[in-house]
Amino acid sequence: MALPPIARATLQAALVNAGSNTLAQAIGAYRDERAFELDGQALFQFTTCAFVLSPLSFLWLEGLEAKLPGYDDNLVPNSKMEKKEQKPKLNVTNTVAKIVIDQLIGGAWNTVAFIMTMGLLRGQEWGFIAQQIQKDFWPIMIAGFKLWPFVSILNFTVVPTDKRLLVGSLFGVIWAIYLSLMSG
Repeated sequence: MALPPIARATLQAALVNAGSNTLAQAIGAYRDERAFELDGQALFQFTTCAFVLSPLSFLWLEGLEAKLPGYDDNLVPNSKMEKKEQKPKLNVTNTVAKIVIDQLIGGAWNTVAFIMTMGLLRGQEWGFIAQQIQKDFWPIMIAGFKLWPFVSILNFTVVPTDKRLLVGSLFGVIWAIYLSLMSG
């Protein structure tokens, strides 16, 4: 029985995040010149966060595509008026709009959701989580602007809709290592 696309994408993202967190822990141990010892609680929290946020990201990406299709569906016959099938044409306006919306709104939402989810998984109080959001929001957003616009351009121009979360997760290995190291 095949998994629905959202479940498959969520499982893939969670596995990638688990690997990223393990790698981040190994990097942290190397950086601190100590023996590597897997922190199972941190691994559980980071992986659980992926299980919580990935379906929302999947739906976000699908919603963006539904509202702002990246390719024009109406195929225009070529100049000889033959009815040969042509490749769909990239809708540049929609694609640019999706990239901007994804970076500004999606990025902000995802950053807050990550900080909040990790805080809740760690049993932190709402006041402390709010302080973490205030403290970490802009550093994470600014760091994200160095990676995610490129991923959005790639995703919205050449990657099929149902594979976008996987592509994001693969690029997210680097990002997840950064977040793991930043979130302690």
